[in-house]
Amino acid sequence: MSATRTIVRRSLLGLGVIVAVPVLFTGLNVAILLATDDRIPVSHWKSAESRSRFEATYAETMRLLPEPSLTRDVMTDFGTVRAYRFDRPDADEAYRAQDPLVLLPGHSAPVPMWLGNIPHYLPDRPVIAIDLLGQPGLSVPTRPVTTEAEQAAWLDQTLAGLGVERAHLVGVSFGGWTAVNYALHDPARVATLSLLEPAFVFADPKPGFMLAAMLTAFPLLPAAYTDWFMAYTAGGAPIDPDLPEAKLIGAGIDDYQVVEPTPRRFTDAELLRIEAPMLVVFGGRSPLHDSAAALANARRLFPEAEARIKPEGSHAVHGEYADELDARILAFARRHG
Repeated sequence: MSATRTIVRRSLLGLGVIVAVPVLFTGLNVAILLATDDRIPVSHWKSAESRSRFEATYAETMRLLPEPSLTRDVMTDFGTVRAYRFDRPDADEAYRAQDPLVLLPGHSAPVPMWLGNIPHYLPDRPVIAIDLLGQPGLSVPTRPVTTEAEQAAWLDQTLAGLGVERAHLVGVSFGGWTAVNYALHDPARVATLSLLEPAFVFADPKPGFMLAAMLTAFPLLPAAYTDWFMAYTAGGAPIDPDLPEAKLIGAGIDDYQVVEPTPRRFTDAELLRIEAPMLVVFGGRSPLHDSAAALANARRLFPEAEARIKPEGSHAVHGEYADELDARILAFARRHG
């Protein structure tokens, strides 16, 4: 009987430790976050040094891209938005007059994330690439963006400031949500929507993904966690920390404080208001959502859409299948003006 009690006590003690350690760890991280919260109402860098490091890596990665024909910081009601226009070297007036592709990157990923895609697009048509306001990059928010209408407003003001009357929007992950949100609020400029692994559009995110993403904000986690998280979103593929674009995204995750509401999944009724032709691609191994369910919803709501799944693709499907998907996006844009 005494031995049984000892075993029970030890089991309970072990269980208590198992429960207490993560609770205490979470509590410490939350306490540090609260203690260091400077109440800045807009997204911002955590320090001047981290911003300088990021900007150096950003410049290094931009040098790997074709030379932009235009670099602008466009004033909006919510801050300045960094935008680039890319044209092929022998561009004539007919080429420049085409409706451009407008590239909207994912969460924590600025313009250089398109390193493997922009060269594919340029022979066919102009490209405009934007650092999302409120995300790591060279855009500078000055006023909180708190509603979906405001998210659409800064993008509309940016496109207007660039003289874009009509565009083919290409969005990855949160950039896909941004494109859809814009089409719901300001559809006049939207020629087509190409959505690659769009978040919060056709399926809810998995709780495990949301938890993993939330933990990137914990200051006590080792730096290796960011590398793990980036590999996790890419289906477990190892991340080369020396790749400039990987360094850039990692620095954005670690050193930039995003102050924005979590996106809301659109309702079916809202999505059915969209009239723009749509191309949608999901990664079958994406950790973000149930890709099969997302594909079924996309096809149910938009039976005319070009919706497909890449069974071996991850959330980074835009890079894993860049040759194929970029060709599809260009052909799709040609068919629709």
